Amino acid sequence: MQPGVFKTGYEIKHRIKQKLKKACKPFCVNNCRNNFSSIFRISRPDGNVLLELALVLPVLILVLAGIVQFGFILNAKTAVTAAAYEAARTATISDDPGSAAMAAAENYASSKLPGWRFGDRLNAVINIPGTAPGTEISVEVIYRVPVFFNRLQPFSEMGSGLDIRGISVMRIEEKE
Repeated sequence: MQPGVFKTGYEIKHRIKQKLKKACKPFCVNNCRNNFSSIFRISRPDGNVLLELALVLPVLILVLAGIVQFGFILNAKTAVTAAAYEAARTATISDDPGSAAMAAAENYASSKLPGWRFGDRLNAVINIPGTAPGTEISVEVIYRVPVFFNRLQPFSEMGSGLDIRGISVMRIEEKE
C-alpha cells in the first residue's frame, strides 16, 4: 500500500486518531483514550428531533392555515359570483327587480354558505336605471371573509377581513 492512500474508512479514522494522540499528548491529563473516543462517538438524536420539531412546526402550521384560508377565500369568491349571477337573472325576469334581486342574492348565499345574511359581512349593490326591456341591471355582491393572519404585518392593512366581490350585468327581458 502506498503511503497516504487509504482503502477503508476504518484506516482513515485510525490514522486521524494516531495523529490527534501525537499532537495532543502533552495536553492529556487523565485517561486520554476516553477523550479521543468521544470525538468519534455518534451522539443520540433524541434532543435533535425535538429541536427540529420546534423549528419546523410553526412554519408547518402557518402553511396549513394559509391553505385553509385560501380555501375559504376561493369558496367565498365562487359563492359570491354565483349569488350575483342569480340575483341579476332573477331581477331581469321579475316585475319588481330591486327586491327580487336582493331576495335572490340572500337566498343563494345563505343556501350555499350557512350564516350568510345581509349585514356586517354580506352586502349587495344593485343598479337598476329603469324597468324598460333592454335596460342593463348590474348586481354586485360583497362578502367580507375573516382573515386568520390579521395581526401579522403584511396582512394588518386588511383589518378584520378581505372583501370578496362578485359582479353580474344583464339586460331586462320582455315580459310575455
